[in-house]
Formats: sequence, structure tokens, C-alpha cells
Amino acid sequence: MPSSVPSAVKSTKNCMTSFIIEHQCPQCGAPAELKETDRLFHCGYCRVGSYLTTPKYFRYIIPHHAPPGKDIIYYPYWRFKGMLFSCLRRKIEKRFLDVSHQALDSRHFPVNIGFRGQTQKLRFAAAEENATFMKPGIPFADVLKIWSRQHSAGLREPILHQDYIGETHSLIYAPFYLDRKVMDGVLNKPVSASSVDQIEDHLLQVDNNSWPINFLATLCPQCGWDMQGASDSLALNCTNCGRVWWAQKGKLKQLNAVHIAQSGEEWVYLPFWRIQADISPIALQSYADLIKIANLPKVVQPGWDQKPFYFWNPAFKVGPQSYLMIAANVTLNQPVQKIEPGQPKGRLHAVNLPLQEAVESLKLNLAGFMKPIERRAEIVPQLKIKARRFLLVYLPFKDHHLELIQPDLNLAINKNMLANARNL
Repeated sequence: MPSSVPSAVKSTKNCMTSFIIEHQCPQCGAPAELKETDRLFHCGYCRVGSYLTTPKYFRYIIPHHAPPGKDIIYYPYWRFKGMLFSCLRRKIEKRFLDVSHQALDSRHFPVNIGFRGQTQKLRFAAAEENATFMKPGIPFADVLKIWSRQHSAGLREPILHQDYIGETHSLIYAPFYLDRKVMDGVLNKPVSASSVDQIEDHLLQVDNNSWPINFLATLCPQCGWDMQGASDSLALNCTNCGRVWWAQKGKLKQLNAVHIAQSGEEWVYLPFWRIQADISPIALQSYADLIKIANLPKVVQPGWDQKPFYFWNPAFKVGPQSYLMIAANVTLNQPVQKIEPGQPKGRLHAVNLPLQEAVESLKLNLAGFMKPIERRAEIVPQLKIKARRFLLVYLPFKDHHLELIQPDLNLAINKNMLANARNL
């Protein structure tokens, strides 16, 4: 794990690789492997379904291969995988990041884990005999600022606003041990010339907390039916009573969901977060306001000032080049078809982009369709957007050979892009 590997974006090929987590079924103890994006687990032996949750974020261990009898030091690293958007005067820069950085400042340990996460099978963090877990000392928000500086250095224009969207945020513990020097617990090689006495102060910063993984039964709390969902889904669907559920504070709670119905098997339903928000200093509360802000080629009609404005952001993962395009398209069109309560009867795409991520991207969505573009430099730094209400809406897309098409919105989404985005 050489310390010379920069805390920077990796190649697209490597970014698309999810960590593999070794796991045991909580019901029967059978071994299993999960991707880091997996939340819904179905045991291949006992067939019991479980939904994984944890307070704040998941913590993982890179297994060690140290000689017997060595006391292991688990050193913490923040890890982020997602999209970085930088709003400039005339464009919005987009890039995908897969980065790690020390969660405890030290010159005696590598700055990041490099590609170690992709080459080793991880485990959920738990206390071990003869092992010490170092306590994180750098807040995740501070590490985000470090990455922002690194990846903004090449931009020639002032950054008006910047956001990380669709993030996988976790803490990874890498193994080390002491043998006159600090040794890599995977390769059994020195990682620095530091002697044991030079890192004694670090050894006092111990984290004795436990980090439980909660396993929620995937039975509908309303009717007891076995709920469905993709492995990376953040919401569970009950095909019996039509309700949608999501994990909140370690419990399953009903998610307010509706759909626009279509008949026929050729339709696939994609989920969107419809969000109503307070916006200042500009007026954007109605459809009439939207026409003015976006300079749409329409004449404001009577009653449009009473028609509420909503942001529409994908509740599914897509690449950075497509995320804002899809959000702006649906937001500008403001779907008005009659909505029906609950989930639709048909094929559903997984809800795998959290509501909080959609909320954080509202300013980027607005900056993308604001016209004329020259106003962006003046308005965007002052924008304040506070979400007030949200609704999960399933919109129907016609399933074509290579694309999913929403004819009313004149919107096409590449199916391969959707499939590849599951690893984001």
C-alpha cells in the first residue's frame, strides 16, 4: 500500500468496481458475499430475506495476513464513491470519483488505501481479539474539502457551487502491525521508516465503540407479505398491498409513493423524487415562475401562477453526464398526468439514490436550466433552497430494445447506462 498513490480519481474502469464484502446470514450463518451497494440480502440456503441498516455509515475491515501472534492496528480511512459537480459561470463540470483518505492525520501511515479495496474481500467491522481500532480524528466533511481542492485545481473559472451526489460514504480499516517498524498487515512489508516509539501517541487514540449491523425482516409491516426489491434498493415493494417501505432510524416505515399508470407489459416504471421547496432570493413557487426563470417558449396562461412548482430528480443512479440532464428535463416538463396512490403494477426500477442526495442537488438542477445563463454568476452563490415536502413518483417508460422512452417528456434513457450505474 504505497503512500505515493495520490488521493485522486481512479480510472473509470476501476471506479465501476464495487467492493466485495464477506458476510454471514443472520438466520442460518451460511457464508455469502455482498457488493458494497447491496442492502437487500436473500440467503441462498434458508431463503430468508434481510434488509441491512446501520447508524450513519457502514464500516469495513480489510482482512490481514500478518504472522501469528501479531497485535493488529486497524487504521481508519474515509472512502467516497460518487459524482462531483462543479457549477461554473457557463457550464457545470461533472466527474466520477472513487477516493480514500486518512481519517486520522499521520505521516507514519499511507495517505490512502489505493486499490486495496478492489483487490481484497472486506468484512463488516467488528471487535477482534488482539486488535486495536484507531479512532477517526478528521471529520468526513473536512476530507471532502481536501478532495474538492484537489479536483478543482484544474478548473479555470471560479466555482459558484459544488456538490457531491450519489455518494457511497464509508469508513475502511486497513491492517498494520509493529515489528520495529510499521508493517502492512496484508503484504507484510514496511510502509514507512517510522520506529515503534514514534507512533506511541497514535496508539492512545483507540476507538472502543461497537458498530452494529441491523437486519430487518423483509415482511410487509402492513400485511405480512414477502416484499420485493433489487439488492441495492433503498425501498422495498409489497406486491400484495401496494405499499412502499424504507428504513428510517433502524425501522421500516411507509414511504409516500404514487404512480402514473399505463396499461401493457411494455412499460417500465422509473422512480423520481418530486420535491417542493422554499427558494430565495428568486421567486420560483409556481409554473408561471418556472416559465420566466427558464425562459421557456410559452405564454403564461391564467391559473398557472396557482399551479405549484416541483423539482423532479431521479431516485435511481445514473452517470454524472446524465443525472442533471434527466432532472432538468422532467423538472421543466412538470408531469401533470393523473397520479394514483401506491406503487404501480408492473416492472419497477430500484430506488437506489437517497432522498438526501436529491435534495442536495436541487441548486445544481436549478442552475442548469436557469436562463439567460449570464445570470448564473450573480444568482447561484446567493441561492438558498430548503426542501419542504417530497413524494416518490413512479413514471412509466416504454421498453424499447436499447432505451427506455418517456414519450410525453420526449426523454430516452439508455438501458446499458442504467445497468452500469448500479455500481456507482
